[in-house]
Formats: sequence, structure tokens, C-alpha cells
Amino acid sequence: MKTFLLLILSLSFLDAQDVLTLRNGESRAGRISAADANSFRLDVPLPARPGAPPAFASVSIPKSQVASIAFARDPALEEILGSAAPGQLEKIAALWPAQLVWLDVPMSPAARIGRHYADLLLRSGGVENAGKAQEIFGLIESKAWSDSDRIAAKQGRLRAMVATGRAGDAAGEAARLADGTGDPAVRSEAKLILADSAASSLKKLLRDNPRWQDDAAVIPERNRLYHEAIDLYLYPSLFEGSEAAGAARGLWGAIEIYQLAGEPRNALECAKDIAIIYPGTEQAALANALIASLPDIPPPDAKKNPAADPAPQKQPAAKNSQPDKPKKKSHETKKPKKS
Repeated sequence: MKTFLLLILSLSFLDAQDVLTLRNGESRAGRISAADANSFRLDVPLPARPGAPPAFASVSIPKSQVASIAFARDPALEEILGSAAPGQLEKIAALWPAQLVWLDVPMSPAARIGRHYADLLLRSGGVENAGKAQEIFGLIESKAWSDSDRIAAKQGRLRAMVATGRAGDAAGEAARLADGTGDPAVRSEAKLILADSAASSLKKLLRDNPRWQDDAAVIPERNRLYHEAIDLYLYPSLFEGSEAAGAARGLWGAIEIYQLAGEPRNALECAKDIAIIYPGTEQAALANALIASLPDIPPPDAKKNPAADPAPQKQPAAKNSQPDKPKKKSHETKKPKKS
């Protein structure tokens, strides 16, 4: 029985091996137990001996000799990364410091771990957490081996900048990225940052001018901010629809603006789009709840929506606006003139 258990332990170790592919074409399998700027330490299992516990030999492999690494799957790590609950924050915070040395290593999960940690920090709220998230996103953006990780980190850094109160700086960088990047995910994120900025300005304007409909000087600015926010929020779903996360976020942002403007039908249509097209996103549950809370609003008639056009033009009066003179009744006759 003991020999059988030792065999199982050895097999489980082999199943969870990291595999290093060297530049000369050879492969080395084991568990990477440490790394520094110059080398990896690989624990390699030795042949099992009956009655003896599993034994391993540690070898040092220079980084310059390694072409790539296939890291073993870690179920415990996958469980942490699969949860978006802020309760996982302490667990992943404990993992992060050891990951820094792995950021530039091909196939390393370090950037994924860091992105998840930074996302949880943003979800937890607070300027301090947002500042930590911005720092982590910045490290990943500058050092990660994967283009996709660097792109996702750039998006996260922009969100973190807004959360730290640097919305103006984030909007300035987003404006440069919005039309200057070829990556659809970054472009969508930039549009959403600009949309949030316009929405924030719109809300402040309405707070400062509760009777904006009666102020001819405020109406144009209100309409400009309204349309700017809507156009930017809808951009990801209209032009980058394959980026589901950004498209759903944008549609939900548009819903909030439509609700602010008193346009429930437009809000309902956006909610239906999220529920049908992007059911796997975070906004889908919010959209379904909104759909359930709103009646099925009939299509609007030919009249203009006063919220979208708060100063509609008056209809010109009809040409024959004077009431017609009453016609003479049939039994009425003219009196004869006197001769």
C-alpha cells in the first residue's frame, strides 16, 4: 500500500509539471520553485525507490537558455482567479509579490494574476485601492510578455486613473487613444472613458441648473453633453460589437443617460440589447432586472421627444386661422327694399 501511495504521489507530481523548452530544442520537466533575474530553479523528480518518499533534485537553468515555459495547471489558483468576489482580495494579494519576477516570462500566468488583483482592488472602491490598482496595471502594461495582457492593463489603468480622481488626465489620454490606436479593445475603453467624462459633466450641469429647460443659455450645452455621452456610450456596441465587455458597459451607460433624460423607451431598448446580445456580461443581470421593472412601452408617435429636443419649434399657425362666418340658414331671406 505504501509503495502504491508513493507511486500516486509521483504521478500527481508528474501531472503537475512545468515544462521548460530550451533554445536548443530540448525540454526539461519539473516544478519551478524559484526564479530571479538570471535563472530558474527547477525541482526534478528522481526515480522512485520502494519504501522511500519521493525525492527531487534542484537544478538551476539560466533564463538565457529558455525559449518558453508551459506552466502546470494549478486548481487552487484557478479557483481564486475564477472568483470576482472582493473576499478573494487577501488571497490574491498574498500571491502577487512573488509574481513580479515572472511578468516577462512567456506563458507565465503572472500578468493574469496581477490584472485580477487590480480589478478586485477597483471593485473594492476607495482612492487608495484605486491607486494600487493603477500601479499594478502600469507594471503589467510595461513588463508583461503578452500583447493581450498589456492591452488589457492599459484599459485597466485608464479606469484606475478615473477612480483616483484623475478623470481629466484619463480623458486626455483617452482622447489621444480613441482614434490613434488600432486595437478595438483599447479604442472602446477610450470611448467609454470619454463618455463617462461627458456624463459626469452633464449630471453636474443638471444639478446646477434644475430648471435648465427654461434657460436658453443652458439648453445648448445640455443637449451637446447629452448627445456626446450617448454617441460615445453606444460606440462600442455599434462599431466594436465583438468586444462584449465594452459593448455591454457602453449600453448600460447609455441606459443611465436615457433614464436621466426621461426616455424610458430608449433605456428599455438598450437593456434588451444587453440581455439578448451580451447575456454573459456583468450588465446582463442589471438589464434583465430593468426589463422586468418597466412596462412594454409602445412606440412613440410622430411628436418630438421634449427631452431630446427641449426647445421644440412651435408649429406655424394655419393660414385661415380666423373662424368662418356662419352660413345663412336656408329659411332666412332678405327683406325687400322699400320703393
